[in-house]
Amino acid sequence: MFERNAIRKDPRGKLRVALVYPNRYAAGMANLGYQMVYDLINSMPHVYAERFFTDAERSIETRSQLREFDLIAFSWQFEADALNILGMLRRGGIPIHREERRQMVLVGGPCAVNPIPLGPFVDAFLIGEAEVGLLPFVERYGELRSKEPEGYGDLEGFYFPALENRTRRVYAQVLDDYYPATQVMTPGGAFGEAFLLEVARGCGRGCYFCLGGYTFRPKRERSLEMLEGLVEEGIKANRPQKVVLLGPSVADHPRMDELCAFLSGKDVGLSIPSLRADTLTEGIVRALVAKGQRTLTMAPESSEGVRCRLNKGLADEEILGACRLASRHGMRNVKLYIMLGCGEAEEDIREIAALVEEVKRTGLKVRLSVNPFVPKAHTPLQWSAFEGATMGKRLKLLRKTVKGVEMEAESPREAYVQAAIARGDGGLAPVLARSLDHGGGYSAFRRAAREEGIDLERYTGARSLDKPLPWSRIDAGARGLERLYRRFTG
Repeated sequence: MFERNAIRKDPRGKLRVALVYPNRYAAGMANLGYQMVYDLINSMPHVYAERFFTDAERSIETRSQLREFDLIAFSWQFEADALNILGMLRRGGIPIHREERRQMVLVGGPCAVNPIPLGPFVDAFLIGEAEVGLLPFVERYGELRSKEPEGYGDLEGFYFPALENRTRRVYAQVLDDYYPATQVMTPGGAFGEAFLLEVARGCGRGCYFCLGGYTFRPKRERSLEMLEGLVEEGIKANRPQKVVLLGPSVADHPRMDELCAFLSGKDVGLSIPSLRADTLTEGIVRALVAKGQRTLTMAPESSEGVRCRLNKGLADEEILGACRLASRHGMRNVKLYIMLGCGEAEEDIREIAALVEEVKRTGLKVRLSVNPFVPKAHTPLQWSAFEGATMGKRLKLLRKTVKGVEMEAESPREAYVQAAIARGDGGLAPVLARSLDHGGGYSAFRRAAREEGIDLERYTGARSLDKPLPWSRIDAGARGLERLYRRFTG
């Protein structure tokens, strides 16, 4: 594997940490959080973090096996990767149940805000952001070399399934305090050899379906001065082909035009993976086109009416205006993310198709990515049902009414498994374990559920406001969710 800036240490005499991204290398190396954790842990002189992926099950750095490490830290980014977490442990020769192994397993990442389904398998969950919680935990583990949770009880932001303790999410109050200016460069990442630059974190928009929008609050922004300094330092340290700007709504940054103008003067490409239509400016578009980006990516989600119900205040005309602006300045393509399963009627599907037709008239080539809505814990729609039974019919109608565009669609059957894990409880643990006997994956999970006698509808169906939620021990920082859910359903 060709890489630049991978960290090399002599592992002798050091605490060795396996840093595991339970998905493919390309996805992991395009994940800023994973790059941050790699940098953070390796900033400790007496610790060596080495990387693992589903397609690289020996460490990238020393080709070591997973079982050679005492502390194993997983980054849980997607619900279905719970299956990969257990699968990698088993294939690494490590017992999946925590009481049966000597290694300590730590899990962090956005999906950790509902740790309950993985509880029997994981020693500790980091609830929140690594800049705040991770280093004290690794330091303590290096001192104790113990899995006993009582030794970590004073550390904030950790949930220990053995204790079933209540915990509150921790987060970095000031983003300017830390950033990994040196990153691993690899052509094998999803963005290629790119310097990943996070301009902001947290989102004040409040779209009811968005996990990140509620569990990464409050909204925080990096200063323009720091961003410009990071660009200078990042280009010098990494020699990237491009800079990729990241954030929940990148163009919401109040000085984005200035940052784009600054980047226009650098001998490096520029990319913004997704933009919100009502924040797009001529300055942003000119900079992107000048630096080679030819595709505008936006997420209309649904019809204008459903969008409004979801608290995504975005009019069709704003979407069309963004497309006209992009086309006028030389962009050629637009990718639109559509979400099905939020109570839309047939008329809403037809309105989505009409919007696509209008977008086509702007001169851009349209590509659709269609994804089923998956209710998430700690969002206003955590009580909503996964509308899988009608998903196929809606998708069929969308395919029928949208003409002349490329369309990719996530499988509703796969989304069904994601929905079960996203709002699961301890009853899913036997299903996760048994699925390994059938090779892991979505079909194995559904088969295991049948064999365990678990009706997955208890996790994918609508939840009662009157019953406690399995993840209620976790305070992810979201407030007023019941009121917002009533507004959505009212």
